[in-house]
Amino acid sequence: MKKFGITTKHKLFVWLIISAFYLFAISFLVYEAIIGIKNYAAYFNLIFLVMFVPVFLTIMAIKQFSTYFIFFDNYFEYHKGRKTIRIEAKNLRYFYFNTGLLTIYFVKDGIHDFESSFCKESLVPENSKERQLALPEDKEMYKLVIGMGGIEDSDQILNWFFENLPILPDGQAMNDILGIIEKYNEPDFKDVNLVLEKAQKFASFINWISVIIAVWCALFPYPYRLSIELNLLLPIVLLFILHYSDGWIHFDKRGNSIYPTIILAGICPVFGLGWRMVNDYSFENSTGKFFIASFIFYLIYMILFMICQKEFSFKEKYTYGALLLYSIFFFGYAMGATAAINCLFDFSTPVKETVKESGQIIEVLMHKGLFGIKWY
Repeated sequence: MKKFGITTKHKLFVWLIISAFYLFAISFLVYEAIIGIKNYAAYFNLIFLVMFVPVFLTIMAIKQFSTYFIFFDNYFEYHKGRKTIRIEAKNLRYFYFNTGLLTIYFVKDGIHDFESSFCKESLVPENSKERQLALPEDKEMYKLVIGMGGIEDSDQILNWFFENLPILPDGQAMNDILGIIEKYNEPDFKDVNLVLEKAQKFASFINWISVIIAVWCALFPYPYRLSIELNLLLPIVLLFILHYSDGWIHFDKRGNSIYPTIILAGICPVFGLGWRMVNDYSFENSTGKFFIASFIFYLIYMILFMICQKEFSFKEKYTYGALLLYSIFFFGYAMGATAAINCLFDFSTPVKETVKESGQIIEVLMHKGLFGIKWY
């Protein structure tokens, strides 16, 4: 027999967060009392409103901390407060684990499997795809969703399920696996998992680098030219990664897809580069040229993106909505890149000109701009 409950570290962390809510609520109420209570009825209502969140979180924490598993060789029990469920291994059908939630499909073997009902236990409808997981003799099948947040040794819990029943890939994960099987003709999934693990590590590295470089460019641009150039190059590097990863790394993250994403390498430079350009440069009577140059840059980048990526299919409606959304970021990148290239690589001799800025006439050093977009 093995018992698994909420870890002490998780409990302490949650109680620390809840204590912070209590401290804020009490401090706020004391402050209001010190400055004077003009309406006691309103003040008591304020006490209820301010204390509602920490009290609610306390109740939820106590309820969650009473959760634990007990595993035996051929059955397991799931306890939550005074409620208990016991399921024999022979009655389990499939399971899947995604974003901290464990979903179990099972059948009931008489009333002895349950000491009490669970609010998240639900009957699988007869006409659903999930019902196909049942055996022919199964009259009814149920599923139970269990939150695994803070449970100790969750890997050992999942191993017990791996040993007793097959895993069910769900939603987009199922589509991804079917695509791999079709593309590589019954591959060895040990090799597939190894490739995906390497792809995940590489994607995480690129995403972290993207965040760091974007923040560096926006807030601490020194050396200045290097910080700008790296933000210019990141989305270009993204195109090469999408192309040479052969589909093992994606730009988009659909549902519970098994593929890692490097979307931050396409989005972060928009904010880092855009913020720096807005703060450092002004353009004079060149709005038309600026947007034309940005639109051309955007078209070129969008075409290259569609050529390099291997995840979107124009046979799906989802593709059009996703590309429409990402077009906003791509155009933002195009505008930032246009401004950066026009100004940073403009080595023309500036001339003194007068411009009107914020209602005042000022004298500035005006540059011609690499694209003919005047800036100062």
